[in-house]
Amino acid sequence: MTVHPICENICQLCGMDRLVFVPTPIYCSSCSTCIKRNLVYYWAVDEAGGRHCFCTKCFRKSRGDNISSQELSISKCKFQKAKNNDRNEESWVQCDKCERWQHQICALYNAKKDLEGQAKYICPFCCLKEMEAGEHVPSPVAIGAQDLPRTMLSDHIEQRLFRRLNLERNERAKLSGQDADEVPGAAELIVRVVLSVNRKLRVKQQFLDLFRNEGYPPEFQYKSKVILLFQKIGGVDVCLFGMYVQEFGSECAPPNRRCVYISYLDSIKYFIPDIETVKGEALRTFVYHEILIGYMDYCKKRGFTTCYIWACPPVKGEDYILYCHPESQKTPKPEKLRLWYRSMLRKASEEDIVVNYTNLYDHFFVPSTRNSARISAAHLPYFDGDFWSGAAEDIVRNIDKENRGDSQNKVKKLMTKRTLKAIGHDNLSADATKDILVMQKLGQTILPVKEDFIVVNLHVVCTNCHEAILSGSRWSCEQCRNFHICARCLDLKENLSGQKTHTSICGEEHLLSEVVVDDIPANTEDQDTIIENDFFENRHSFLSFCEKNHFQFDSLRRAKHSSMMILYHLYKNIHLSKTDSGFRKEQIDVQRPFQVKLMGVLLHASKCPATSSNPCSYSECLKIRKLFQHASRCNVRVPGGCIPCHKTWTLMRWHSQICQDFSCLVPRCKDIKKYVARRNSASGR
Repeated sequence: MTVHPICENICQLCGMDRLVFVPTPIYCSSCSTCIKRNLVYYWAVDEAGGRHCFCTKCFRKSRGDNISSQELSISKCKFQKAKNNDRNEESWVQCDKCERWQHQICALYNAKKDLEGQAKYICPFCCLKEMEAGEHVPSPVAIGAQDLPRTMLSDHIEQRLFRRLNLERNERAKLSGQDADEVPGAAELIVRVVLSVNRKLRVKQQFLDLFRNEGYPPEFQYKSKVILLFQKIGGVDVCLFGMYVQEFGSECAPPNRRCVYISYLDSIKYFIPDIETVKGEALRTFVYHEILIGYMDYCKKRGFTTCYIWACPPVKGEDYILYCHPESQKTPKPEKLRLWYRSMLRKASEEDIVVNYTNLYDHFFVPSTRNSARISAAHLPYFDGDFWSGAAEDIVRNIDKENRGDSQNKVKKLMTKRTLKAIGHDNLSADATKDILVMQKLGQTILPVKEDFIVVNLHVVCTNCHEAILSGSRWSCEQCRNFHICARCLDLKENLSGQKTHTSICGEEHLLSEVVVDDIPANTEDQDTIIENDFFENRHSFLSFCEKNHFQFDSLRRAKHSSMMILYHLYKNIHLSKTDSGFRKEQIDVQRPFQVKLMGVLLHASKCPATSSNPCSYSECLKIRKLFQHASRCNVRVPGGCIPCHKTWTLMRWHSQICQDFSCLVPRCKDIKKYVARRNSASGR
């Protein structure tokens, strides 16, 4: 097999000559703006090997011998001048039989599998001829999205999605007077969770200084997850939809306790069939809505109470998750995106998955009659990479610069005593005045676009104290649908007659009925599989990974190849562990291709002659050797909860189950076989 970047002939598969990738965007390390095509910029490599670029304006305005930005400082003499006009062409591959050339993307060829160029490549035309001639053609083993490990979350979303799609298809069939199998429907959809890791979010010091005497937590624990949707199109899995979420559980401190944050969402417009539902919406919209509703339903069942969504479309020319969208796919306007989310929330409300929803401004910035009426930034949720937490920190810095200790006088000029009392601030301490100014300025920023910041209640909230009612009893008015009060607030408000009533907006007295709350879990503990990988760690790392490798989605042919390569790298880099006692059997079965890959690496590492002075060039080999080195020195080990030791033991156990070599060099292989043989003998097997 020969790989060649340039060919004078046209591609045998697509009939095109040279094809050029969309230029990789270059961002200024100082001002973060994208450097436009054909403009001059300056670049240098730091001591760690990282490449840093500066636009001409930022480079020239820097003074001294070094150029600095944030924590970066590089000598100016190390910078090189360049022009942003690079053109990267698609690579080619030659058929070993007919010796004709095809684009690697058209051929769905994975060059990463054949770094030494020794593998044979037979083009589809030659394969077809061999099949017609009755010759045996070995089919390539392709790793598909269905082979990715399943989780309880992915199963829940997938099963709900299929059930809802069947109902929708039956509705269309009934309307057209046909059988369900006679109308087109969405097929071969696969939902998978590809990242699920525990994280800690440290609160910035500027924000912490606002609440020095209030015990505001210095960090929040949360779980970061990535959910992807694939569809098999023309026999190839294509990634169509991605979503990053943050889950702050019951163990997390307020104000983040029992909250989920849908931080980023992205999709590509290749979904098939391109038809409308009975209600007139695109079927792809129906599917994406069902994934979101399914996720919120799963979170609600686990005991989460609130979901936050920032409905903000990307800036034109930029991407959130999937790199390089097709030109025909328009970026939605803010109003259209808000309507898209509201439509989804109305569906969820009809199924009682969502109780109600409002916006961040009305929920946190408008004085109410609740017990905790103080308007404070301490009540705002603090999420990783979110708008309002970052904006609040910037406002704190600006207040410190502008007021210089005179914030009390500024607050007195802005607000009357009645206004201060209405927002719960009777005592104007230095910290309190800064808190007031932060909320006032942040409110001014959010108010014009308040509908973009959506607050979703997954469980019933007390009308009085605005806290979710998680246990005991709640008292609800059947006439005023949105009036609910917890037992604690009812005890404080109960009238002298002892009757449980409330006064409606019209001034009428309505009786309240009791509802026992006993179906909400006491904690939100996640018993699902932990899934780790490097390049999905955050959206920036994944976007950068796709940009560097030209994994674009601007055409269907490229979307197929990019999805294939993403799946390949997922299998190379994904690491699994379980938060409870081991894997489920069905998870092991579905991970079989992943296990086969690991077993190959394990065998290689056990025989590799590499040393510290002559290291192995195979990066996976080094990872396995480090695991075994750790296991040989670790004092905690598997019984003590050591995750690397657990991974090592799982690898050895998997290997011993399939190994038939009695002189095997893999560590502990013989010992495990002897142990299993003794156990089977003792049990009479």
